[in-house]
Amino acid sequence: MNLLLKRKIAKRKMGEKIGNTEKQGSGDGNIFLFAGSLRLTVSPSHRVSKSGFTLIEILISLTLLTIVLGAVYSSFFSVQRAIERFDNISLKYHESRTALDIIRREIESALVKNPRTEDETKKKAGFVIKDRDIFGKNASSLNLTAFSFKGSNLNTITYFIEEKDGKLDLLKTESPYAVPAKEYKVEIIEGIESFTVETLFYNKWIKTWDTAKTGKLPDIVRVSIEFDDNGKIVKLTEYARPRIGTQL
Repeated sequence: MNLLLKRKIAKRKMGEKIGNTEKQGSGDGNIFLFAGSLRLTVSPSHRVSKSGFTLIEILISLTLLTIVLGAVYSSFFSVQRAIERFDNISLKYHESRTALDIIRREIESALVKNPRTEDETKKKAGFVIKDRDIFGKNASSLNLTAFSFKGSNLNTITYFIEEKDGKLDLLKTESPYAVPAKEYKVEIIEGIESFTVETLFYNKWIKTWDTAKTGKLPDIVRVSIEFDDNGKIVKLTEYARPRIGTQL
């Protein structure tokens, strides 16, 4: 009976020894794991590192951030320049089309009166186109008597070009035809490339016309304005046909 009890106690101690796992630390910082007769040594150099970003990672991040900010900066100013250019060119298109429309209406309402008379007591109403150039660019002048596009008043109107700081400006003078009055001058478009007025004569476009010599209005008139659109010359053209008789 005592022998059987001793054997059971011995087996129990042996099982506890085999199943028991102990951790012991050595003086050099190594960790020893015991599982029965198996021993595993873990060195501190194999432990998981919990340090922050490395210098290379920081430099790469800064480089990428610089590239992104540079792209955003470039895109912003490209859009800003495009908007400014669009505003300037849109204004030039608008001014040119408006000027051509007004000139067309005035030509269509133009009239001739006593074009060839030498009597100074008689009032004249003529239609004169002069061919000029400034810096080799067309700079026509147009003088006519027509009803104002603003109302029914008969006015003497002149369109001409003036050079200012190396650029061409289209100007207009206007004064009442019936009564003596001081004419007023207004700037129509600034910074254009050319202003051309032509009339069709014997199937050929010519740049001069004078009712003092022809005695009548031209059959059809072509008016063109050229301006610079970011290095590209844009030409806008309007055609007008005088509708009031050739003579009063």
